[in-house]
Amino acid sequence: MRSVTTSLSGRRRALGLSLVEILVGVAIGLIGIVAIFQAIAVWSKHTATTSSGSDAQVAGTLALFNVERDLKQAGHGFGRAASAVMGCDVALTDTAPVRAFNFGLRPAEIAASAGGAPDELRVLYGNSSFYVEEAGFTDATASTKKLRRRGGFKPGDLAVVAVNPGASAATATCQLIQITDDSDPDGYTVAHATTPFVSYYAASSPASASRFNNATPPGAATGTIYNLGPQPRLDRWYVQPNVGLVREDLIGGGPATPVGEGVINFKAEYGIDADGNGVIDATEWQASAPAGNDWRRLLAMRVAILVRSRQFERNRDAGAASGVKAVTPDAANPYYFGDPSNKFLMTNVDGSPDSFGDTDGVPNNWRFYRYRVYERVIPLRNMLWGQWG
Repeated sequence: MRSVTTSLSGRRRALGLSLVEILVGVAIGLIGIVAIFQAIAVWSKHTATTSSGSDAQVAGTLALFNVERDLKQAGHGFGRAASAVMGCDVALTDTAPVRAFNFGLRPAEIAASAGGAPDELRVLYGNSSFYVEEAGFTDATASTKKLRRRGGFKPGDLAVVAVNPGASAATATCQLIQITDDSDPDGYTVAHATTPFVSYYAASSPASASRFNNATPPGAATGTIYNLGPQPRLDRWYVQPNVGLVREDLIGGGPATPVGEGVINFKAEYGIDADGNGVIDATEWQASAPAGNDWRRLLAMRVAILVRSRQFERNRDAGAASGVKAVTPDAANPYYFGDPSNKFLMTNVDGSPDSFGDTDGVPNNWRFYRYRVYERVIPLRNMLWGQWG
């Protein structure tokens, strides 16, 4: 009897696992796989959020750095212009491409938008490597100017000529010219002719055409002149939908260059020393131009850049009617310059007017993305040096 029992037990072991045992093992394996995939999904979600936040931080930092670098150079070449000249409208005539327009002799100029919409900012500065202060000229003709000192003016430089300044600010008549010759034997006269010339900055190259000497010159024999160097910049900063923050050089021409991907809003304000005490008080920050067109009182700018992450986030919330929760609800609308009343205007992701609410969990709803705001106060050092240097 004992031998029969032992034989049956050994036979069962030889037959392997039963169907029930296999099914139990499969069930345990499936539970483990589900748990692993859930963990991977949660990990992937947090990784995507972190990565998109990092991308937004890089984009915002680079955009702010480039705007700050531009503003730090604002006013170079004309920072010591008198009040009657600073802010004048400069006539520009170009032949490549053919165009004509006016721009302000202002270190920075805001085209403000109402209701928290994106502003535009223009920044003007020269790039001459020769330090030349405001220079006076006499004996002017249609193509020459006799300077007190011409050492800093070289063929190829662009310069602003100002004549007939009045008693109030920004009343001078101004024009952009291009220096084409500084070889007059008198040691003082420079020419700005329309004929081809050899640039000081490319002396080994053949003669090139003068781009900016085709307008009728200002009709005055005396005035002041400001050297902007061979490649001055009048940079226009603005937000281009579905592109981000872009920069466009209005003097040199050419297409706009993307600078900050993911930037959806841009705000700027002037820091104007209205009371002349050398300090910008809290009440002296404004979006409008200086009173009386007195750009000599502009000492600093402050800018705010709003960046949106690329990650659409639809969080589950049992308390919400739709079962989803916005990561940036209406109550958390981003604001700028430390004032909760200064709210950025938020639009749908495709740029159309906002048409959703906090519980509409669709990719076009701005509330289901995260945002970062980058701000900086930037002194205009060329303006400061011009007044007290």
